[in-house]
Amino acid sequence: MKIVAVRAQAYRTLEDFKIEFRPNYCALSGRNNAGKSTIISIIQHFLDNSEEYRYFYRRNEVSFSSDVTQWQDVDSMSIEIDVDLNRYDDSELYFFVDKFSPVKIIADDIVVSLKQTFEKGGAEILDCSIDGHRLDTQTAREIQKKFKASANLIVHNSTHDYRSVYYGGSGYAEVLETQFSADDRKRISEAQTRFQNTVKRAAKQHKEDLDKLLGRLSDKFQVELTSLSSGQASKYPLAIKLTDKRVDISLRDWGAGTQNRTRILISVLEAMRMRSVESAENRLTPVFIVEEPESFLHPSAQSEFGQMLNELASELDLQIVVTTHSPYMLNQSDPSANYLLERKMFRNVPKETVIIPTDGDRWMLPFADNLGIVPKEFGDWSNLFGTHAPKVVLVEGDIDRAYFEHIRSKYPNIYQIPVDVQVVDYGGKDALKNTSILQFMINRFSRVYITYDLDAELDVKKALERIGLEQDRDFSAIGIAGAGTDCIEGLLPASVKQKVFADNFEIVVALGSQDSNARRNAKATLKKKYLEEFTSQDIPDSDLSEFKKVFAKIARAFI
Repeated sequence: MKIVAVRAQAYRTLEDFKIEFRPNYCALSGRNNAGKSTIISIIQHFLDNSEEYRYFYRRNEVSFSSDVTQWQDVDSMSIEIDVDLNRYDDSELYFFVDKFSPVKIIADDIVVSLKQTFEKGGAEILDCSIDGHRLDTQTAREIQKKFKASANLIVHNSTHDYRSVYYGGSGYAEVLETQFSADDRKRISEAQTRFQNTVKRAAKQHKEDLDKLLGRLSDKFQVELTSLSSGQASKYPLAIKLTDKRVDISLRDWGAGTQNRTRILISVLEAMRMRSVESAENRLTPVFIVEEPESFLHPSAQSEFGQMLNELASELDLQIVVTTHSPYMLNQSDPSANYLLERKMFRNVPKETVIIPTDGDRWMLPFADNLGIVPKEFGDWSNLFGTHAPKVVLVEGDIDRAYFEHIRSKYPNIYQIPVDVQVVDYGGKDALKNTSILQFMINRFSRVYITYDLDAELDVKKALERIGLEQDRDFSAIGIAGAGTDCIEGLLPASVKQKVFADNFEIVVALGSQDSNARRNAKATLKKKYLEEFTSQDIPDSDLSEFKKVFAKIARAFI
């Protein structure tokens, strides 16, 4: 199942609202009370079985009196959801819906729309359509009931400590309530005398699958699942332990961040197994909602986990919808899947929720909002943001990058940087002074090395050291101390410099102009001339010794 769209009229802060979701990893962001949880509540109302939790924490009842937009004088409010069902991945619901369709369904995907209107007097009206064909009220109720009864929504709230527990006589243990396939359940029921061994065999795949997911994190854990019950239900409690090959500890005794990540991955595993059952009549792919997955995690761990969830959503073709205040949990591979919510203000009072456009050049708005910075400051980092290599060298501008790339291709003995390291240019030395963005960018990669021209050393070095970076290990200046050589051009052989000076005498003279704009333009022009001359010559390796020193230093950082 994939959520296609959610709509609302006069529902809480959603005055006249519509949001269209992308099919895989989607991120809802915005400040507190912007409307993220309100959107989630609509999804839960239509897809979550509140009866199952009526004695616990999750209740999704909606009523006009408690949920109508407070600043509107209206007689009704409505909420609506469109979901896409696939013939193969959601066969349980697909074929159920197909029985009620007024027209023959041929396509592999169908869109089911459910709309519920709540009137001031207490009446409720339910509408349902299949690919635009409206159904009668009784059929609509049957489909709504089926949607709620089917386990097609998994919700994980990172900020609430709701856990499945099991009392084993000597105390309570946190458990994973594993929903085995119908085939596993049949084997278990037919072999009661061998119950414990059967459960262990069935749980083995859970352990292996969860170990694989945990193995993608830099913190290396393995999971241990132990049977706690001999019942005959469709779900079986398995005690959860994590081990890092030194200690073997119950999940609840690990740190909050480790607990939260593990529980989220357990939910991903549950979604995978629900779709992989052999029986088509029981197969479906749930939507997975994670509220604030960044909770209790260090920024570097947030970055790793955010990328992992994004990758899992694509690899498994699973729709994961997160609500977040962290830039690391936003979709960095497809910024169009980030939704920035904001409340309109009227006389300093927050009113309706709106979606801020983030298309085109406005892709950076959700990231800037979460980092608390001015959006235009992201402009210097647009090249790096589109980079997905795990290891990068940052260079000051496109000309520096051109030198690196030319030497890599033409002088491999000089260029010693590993082949899996990508060279990316940023927008000049001033970009490095914004340490908030710089720290965010660095955390996106497993290893980053920063270079800048030597003439910027005084401004840049202190900024980099303030965020814990060390000279030579994490960054270094390029150039040779001296007038006109404290930049990458200072590494050039004398033959290149002499040729450029001789051919561009007037530009060289302009470097001493009283006009600052003239000096700036002359310097920029000469930089291009140097590069053109350098790439046109065949230069002996012996004349590139200064470049070789720089590349050797960078290469050591990636060993």
